[in-house]
Amino acid sequence: MKRILFILLTLFLASAFAAAQAPSPKDEGLVMEEQRGVWLATVVGLDWPRGERSHFVQRSELISDIRELASMGCNTLYFQVVSEMDAMYASDILPWSRQLTGVEGMSPYFDPLSIAVRVAHDNGMAIHAWINPLRVSLSDSTERARTQVKHEHPEWVHNYGGREYLDPGNPEVVQFLSDITREILTRYDVDGIHIDDYFYPDGLREDSRGWSEPGAWNDSTLFATYGNGLSLEEWRFSNIDSVVTTLHRTTHEVRPQALFGVSPQGRVSNTCRLYADPRRWVAQGSVDYILPQLYWSIGRGDFAAFPKVLKEWKSVMQGVPLYIGLAAYKHDPLFWQRRVDSGFRHVEEFGRQIEMVRECGYASGHVWFRAQDLLEREDLKEYILDNIY
Repeated sequence: MKRILFILLTLFLASAFAAAQAPSPKDEGLVMEEQRGVWLATVVGLDWPRGERSHFVQRSELISDIRELASMGCNTLYFQVVSEMDAMYASDILPWSRQLTGVEGMSPYFDPLSIAVRVAHDNGMAIHAWINPLRVSLSDSTERARTQVKHEHPEWVHNYGGREYLDPGNPEVVQFLSDITREILTRYDVDGIHIDDYFYPDGLREDSRGWSEPGAWNDSTLFATYGNGLSLEEWRFSNIDSVVTTLHRTTHEVRPQALFGVSPQGRVSNTCRLYADPRRWVAQGSVDYILPQLYWSIGRGDFAAFPKVLKEWKSVMQGVPLYIGLAAYKHDPLFWQRRVDSGFRHVEEFGRQIEMVRECGYASGHVWFRAQDLLEREDLKEYILDNIY
C-alpha cells in the first residue's frame, strides 16, 4: 500500500513539475512553435465593433470572436487599440474611440482591452496591443473630441491629402507615443506592443512642393531645429528610427518579457517610401520581430509575386524573427476578379503561401489580415481547419 501511495505521489509531483515548466503564450510573449496570428481591426469597425450596438452585444461579440479564433488554431491576437489617436481601453491620454458609442470620448461602460486580454489568455493565445503610430484621422472633416491631440496640440499635427498625421520630427510627439505605450503596458497584461505602417504619408518622398506651397508637409521649423546637419531625407528616416527605437525601449523598460514588433509594407522599397527602413531597425536592435504585409498572390507574374517578395526579406532579418502577413481579405470578388489578384479566388492559394513560408527556412509563422475574413468566410475557415492547422 505504501509503495502504491509512493508511486502515485511521484507521478503527481512529476506532472505538477511538468505543468509548471510548460511554456505559455503569456510567459513567452509571442509564439510557441509557429506564429499563427490574426489581426483584429477596430478602425471604422472593420472587424469589431460592428455598428453602434449596445455594450452588452459588443462585449459578447468580442468574447465570441476571440474564442472562435483560438478554436481555429490561432495562437496570437493583434488587437487594434489605437487607430486614430483614440483608445479601445481606459486611457488618461487618449479619448475613447467613437466606434464604441458613436461619440468620441464617451465611455462604453466596459473596457475592451481588459476583456480581450483575459479571453485571449484563457484560450491559450498571446495578445499584442496594436497601435497606428502616426495616424490622427482618416479624414480631416471627422468630428473629434475636445481632448483629441489635434485640438490639444495642433502644432503636432499635419493635414496632408485630407488626412491628419502626427509629425515624428517633433520630440514631443515621440514622447507622446512612448507615454501611450507605457500606459498600456502598465495597466494591461499584454504580451507585446505592435505598430503597423502608418509612418510618414505615402507620396511625401516624391512630393516636389516647397514647404510654403498649399497642401505641402511643412516641417521646416522642426528641421532647422533638430536636423543636426542631416539632409532632409536622412533626417526624416532618423525620425522614424527614433519612434521605433523609443517604443522598443519603453516596452522593455516597463515589461522586460514583452515584445515589440513592426508590420511594414510588404516590399522594402514600398516601406522606404514612408521614410521607414526595416534594415535600419534590425541593425539597431530596436525590433523583436518584423511582420511584413505580403498581400500578393503567387502567380501574379511580376516583381510583387509572393515568392519573390518572400525571398526579399531573407537578407533583411539578420537573426530577427520574421512573420509573414497574409491577405485573407482578398478572398473576395472585389479583389480576385482583378487579374493580378485572381489567385485569391481559391482558398488553396493560402495553403500554398503558408507552405512556402514553412519551407523557406527563415520565417517562423504567419498572421492573417483580418479576423472577420477567417470568421465569416466559411470556405476559408473550413480549409484552414482541414488543411493548415
